[in-house]
Amino acid sequence: MAKNPEVVMVTGAAGFVGSFLIERLLALGHVVHGLDIAPLDAARNLEAVRAHPNFHYMQGDIRDRATIEAFFRPEAAVLYHLASVVGVRRYMEDPLSLIDIAIIGTRHLIALAVEHDVRILFTSTSEIYGRNPAVPWKEDDDRVLGATSVDRWSYAASKGVCEQMLYGVHRKTGLPFSIVRFFNVYGPRQTPIYVVSQTVQRVLNGVRPDLYDGGTQTRCLTYVEDAIEGVIAAATRPEAIGEVFNIGNSTENTMAEVVGMVLEAAGSDLEPVPIDTREKYGAVYEDIGRRVPAVGKAERLLGWKATTTAREGIAKTVAWARATPWYLALKP
Repeated sequence: MAKNPEVVMVTGAAGFVGSFLIERLLALGHVVHGLDIAPLDAARNLEAVRAHPNFHYMQGDIRDRATIEAFFRPEAAVLYHLASVVGVRRYMEDPLSLIDIAIIGTRHLIALAVEHDVRILFTSTSEIYGRNPAVPWKEDDDRVLGATSVDRWSYAASKGVCEQMLYGVHRKTGLPFSIVRFFNVYGPRQTPIYVVSQTVQRVLNGVRPDLYDGGTQTRCLTYVEDAIEGVIAAATRPEAIGEVFNIGNSTENTMAEVVGMVLEAAGSDLEPVPIDTREKYGAVYEDIGRRVPAVGKAERLLGWKATTTAREGIAKTVAWARATPWYLALKP
């Protein structure tokens, strides 16, 4: 079937990143078909686009083949596959569902993409690299994961299987695909179970923020609007086919610095609560001391680079949350 460059599909449509992606795609003039397990009337992230004439939404479970077949648009130019279970707490609570959603859902989509020759953009994770001590991590660096008895590695393992499925199918059939690995994407609307979003919500509610293991761990925070531009570039540029890209900010911040920036943006003098992850989670949890992307490949092949500093992005996130009562009232 001939491809319509205006038509695209997005799984995980009601999620944090998915909703920003859909807004951007609609602004670029695309017809967007979105799929998510949440009913549309409950998807607050999509409030701005629910009535958009070029947005078509389907509620359903990505693990169900019949649902995927009903959703799939053979004429689409690109499938943006974002559907996943995210958040350390969630994949420690139910690693089996996480693995099923990632692997079964992706396998269904790959089969239909091969049948109809639809290009796939797969969103992966910086967790892929595990605890490899040699930072910054390049896209072809070794993966160093912990024991299978540690639940947190289920996310990295499932995403790794999906990446390998895509590479294998690409070599066998020529299916066009690209992969992006996110590095700590944050911003407005993000569920408050992550370091930035949780700290923002707590501080604005007058609750002391958590600081895990002294806050010496480092992360490279990537503002969501920057990440979206990288995703679209990876999904559409011909030179990105068959490639994987780190989508991350190259500037490293300690978690103590991140919490401090939230307190500063909120004008708060709350003292963080020290948390020992060994006491809180036990042996099923293992943290990563540094998570730093090598960003040269994305700059070279996609012309993409994160431009929003952590201080700027956190200030934007705090301002949005302060003006959004429903978000402040969420129970994480």
